[in-house]
Amino acid sequence: MSHTPIEFDPFSATFFDDPTETYARLRDESPLYFSEKYGFYALSRHQDVIAAHGDVERLVSSYGVTVELLMKKQPMVTNMMIVMDPPEHTQQRKLVSQAFTRRSISGLEMLVAGVICDFLDQIDGRGSFDLVEDFSALFPVEVVSAMLGVPEGDRQQVRIWVDTFLHREEGDAGTTQAGMEASLQMAGYFLELAQAKRVDRDGLLISKLIEAVLEDDNGVEHHLSDADVAAFAVLIAGAGSETVTKLIGSGVVLFDRHPDQWGLVLADAAAIPGAIEEVLRIYPPSQYQGRFALEDTTFSGGTIPAGSPVLLLTGAATRDPRAFDRPNEFDIARGGHTTVAFGYGAHSCLGAWLARLESKVAFEEIRRRWPKLTVQHEGLRRVNMSNVAGYSNVPVVVG
Repeated sequence: MSHTPIEFDPFSATFFDDPTETYARLRDESPLYFSEKYGFYALSRHQDVIAAHGDVERLVSSYGVTVELLMKKQPMVTNMMIVMDPPEHTQQRKLVSQAFTRRSISGLEMLVAGVICDFLDQIDGRGSFDLVEDFSALFPVEVVSAMLGVPEGDRQQVRIWVDTFLHREEGDAGTTQAGMEASLQMAGYFLELAQAKRVDRDGLLISKLIEAVLEDDNGVEHHLSDADVAAFAVLIAGAGSETVTKLIGSGVVLFDRHPDQWGLVLADAAAIPGAIEEVLRIYPPSQYQGRFALEDTTFSGGTIPAGSPVLLLTGAATRDPRAFDRPNEFDIARGGHTTVAFGYGAHSCLGAWLARLESKVAFEEIRRRWPKLTVQHEGLRRVNMSNVAGYSNVPVVVG
């Protein structure tokens, strides 16, 4: 046990680079950690993170899910589903789920494969490229934007808005001025798009959200407003732009460091789904989810007092030796789904199936086109983002 004090700062260079060692100390020495600097509590053990996700009455989402919002200690007035609590969240999710299902969107696998191959065709034949900058940063937003009905020429602008909004300067919890402006521009864009789709439907996701209807126990029909539709579009575009980008980049780095595991993929493409789950476990793209304690709530290590911001540390939970055998070993044959990597319970990610599908197709194509990729580790760069972790640059050499 180290005798130096533990400092967990989600806006530090240590966090942006790799907080694995900090997480281990939190789990062992301070499973209920309190940040003097920011005023939040943090849960790091797997059983506590799972339990906290399930306690939607005492640990609520309506005060925000990121540090900068939770620090305000004020409930948010918003129609963004991710910061709603039951019963409003339950109703909103039921409405949205009618449109955002694999069954409701025909031809999706063909769309995903087509977009991925289009981007890979542009770099195939080159001896070196940046796997994130030239590929995995670009295709996910094209997929999700096409599903939403965003015009082709606007899709990469969505990614730029998301990246700008999520960027954080070291040591600063607040959104940058550019980030706030990007958020407003993106919200305004999707509101105008929702209004246009209400007039001229195209059968894609935004139009399906407009058409969704839910009848309550009293026979009253509920619909999503234009603002509701726009808010969900912003949410799914943001998540759809970031999660797969980070998953693919982290996966390629892990395979480079563990060539025996890449050998298993080369031997049998059926190993890819298990590999995706293991990448999610080792490097979950979303490192934490925020909650706010309305009541005193007890976990390992003590009690979180009412009125406190709380971080559920996904990145620590997925490496907890209390829940996983050989937690720091990258083993794609481990088996099982790392469900907490996509949230858990009431707020589990609706797009998890899409992220898994995109990642599967991407790794299948990488396997087919470039069985031997070598990562140039001196060129690796990580993002500095609010609660998203992964690589902004993964330069590789073919052969």
